[in-house]
Amino acid sequence: MSTGGGLANRRMTPEEIAAVLLRYGISSAAEPPRHGGGTANSNAVVQTDRGPLFVKRRNPRYSAEGCVAFDHRLMEYLAPRRVGTPLALETLEGARWLRLEGAVYEVYPWASGEPHDRRSVQQVAAAGRALAAYHEAVRHFQPPPGKEWPRYRDPALIRDGLHEVEAEVAAALTAPDAQYLRRQVVAVSLGLTDERYHSLPKLVVHGDYHPGNVLYQDDEVAGIFDLDWATVQPRVLDLADGLMLFAGERDAEIDDADIVSLTQTWRPSHERGRAFLEAYLEREALTDEEMRALPLFVRALWLSCRVEGMEKVPEGARVAYLLDGLLAPLRAMDAAEAQP
Repeated sequence: MSTGGGLANRRMTPEEIAAVLLRYGISSAAEPPRHGGGTANSNAVVQTDRGPLFVKRRNPRYSAEGCVAFDHRLMEYLAPRRVGTPLALETLEGARWLRLEGAVYEVYPWASGEPHDRRSVQQVAAAGRALAAYHEAVRHFQPPPGKEWPRYRDPALIRDGLHEVEAEVAAALTAPDAQYLRRQVVAVSLGLTDERYHSLPKLVVHGDYHPGNVLYQDDEVAGIFDLDWATVQPRVLDLADGLMLFAGERDAEIDDADIVSLTQTWRPSHERGRAFLEAYLEREALTDEEMRALPLFVRALWLSCRVEGMEKVPEGARVAYLLDGLLAPLRAMDAAEAQP
């Protein structure tokens, strides 16, 4: 959930989109493009004589040649395995992406489907089944070089991010709350050391598994999108995403184009979490060590979402954004884990 600077924050212009479409043999859009969501890439939905298309300008953070080649090798591998991941269209030259004036673009067919219904336990279970199908499909994928990224949700980065606003956080929280936050960061740091993190079973995770990246048909997941964060990491990362972002209860729908909405506070739900995990376990088995580590991964995810999300809100609003509902999910997890 990171931003890549000025280019990433600027929406594509109609002229820019027209120049991209020309490389696909599409002379013009039938009507003005509309925003395609997302907080990292610049995306647009365009009506053309070939039907609706999804045009994406990749965030510079993952536009290096090796990263793009990795993602497209993965898409091509998954396409015949029918797990609902996208496959980009080919340009006139036969490539599935293009570089134009220093930026990387991709064009996809528009995928039909319904967004996630946050009230539906059935859809939460479907998200668990779909994730298991994805993990099963990638188990034997041999990733090409070029996207050897460091660990995700690194406690060291969480600590560094909090340190930058330490004085403001201390002023905004009561002393007990500030101490509680510090204890949570310490628990994640000690519980998810590099050694433990890298000892867990790995595969090419989705890396950003949230309701804004799936579509449903008849309450089953019909599409899993946005593989920009797919790389080799412990698979339990994706399970943590599912437990927090699908199974967690929220007061509003998730808008994936709005970082405040995407990282809004949440409440752990035993019923929904169980539905997600049981559906996943119907197809994939987790080790005992993965199950023990999973609550720490959820905590690391939540803290990391808010710390990284500060980059995407105005500077004067960052501490308020960070702390809004930050501690409630952590305390609820503590209470649930304390029950016999």
